[in-house]
Amino acid sequence: MVIKMKPFPETYIRKMADEPTIKFLDLWKKLSLDKLGCSVEVMICNRKDNPELKHISGEINCAYPGVYNGNVVLPVWLQNPKSFDPIIITHEIGHWILMIDGFKGLVNKYNRQTGIDINMNSLAHHPPLYKLQKDLGQDPQRMIDNRAMFNLNNLTRGPEIMLGDKWAEFALLFADDILNCKEEIKNDILEILQEDFPVTFSFLEKILNLINKYDLYDSKSNLIFLKNLVNTLYLGEGWKVIDESFELKEMIKECSQKK
Repeated sequence: MVIKMKPFPETYIRKMADEPTIKFLDLWKKLSLDKLGCSVEVMICNRKDNPELKHISGEINCAYPGVYNGNVVLPVWLQNPKSFDPIIITHEIGHWILMIDGFKGLVNKYNRQTGIDINMNSLAHHPPLYKLQKDLGQDPQRMIDNRAMFNLNNLTRGPEIMLGDKWAEFALLFADDILNCKEEIKNDILEILQEDFPVTFSFLEKILNLINKYDLYDSKSNLIFLKNLVNTLYLGEGWKVIDESFELKEMIKECSQKK
């Protein structure tokens, strides 16, 4: 994607940032230079300026590489770019640090960017990402717990009527929360799902049992977990490994050839 609006540059981020965020930026610059052969600048953009994101309802924060002034950059697309939240910014940068450091995801070639693949990749990658934040001096626990409470409060109590892959999609969402949130919220989620959403709860149990067999902090074990998750939840055919690091290298190569 070619970025047409004027973003907040990395100099702005560094001026506003706390020490852990500076460490994230430095780690990203080092890894991108070592792994990609190019020190990729981080920028902040308003997600409402992104034609692919501006019409999506709810709060959206994400990062995805783009091209600005002929160079590959890593824009962090934020819901509120002027309200500088270091935890959100490092969370989005952290996803890309993991990806260029060997972590991979799965997508479905027939239907990319559905709730299923977003939730399953988040489930696999969030534990090492939260560990990275803590290792560099940040505590994401409040953000984790707020997300879990938001998801819990959005549950509609009553008969469990869902179609297609929605049971798996919701189970993946809550498995992510349960794996990382504080014990009190975890117990509330388990109690409500078991009482009112028995099918979703059965999927959740399969996910949690599978997680116990893998080391999500190891990139190879993490990917094997994702592949087995597809079979465990009966998610069908068409799944393939996506290597964001390779795609980023190709983007950098293409930009270099145009100069």
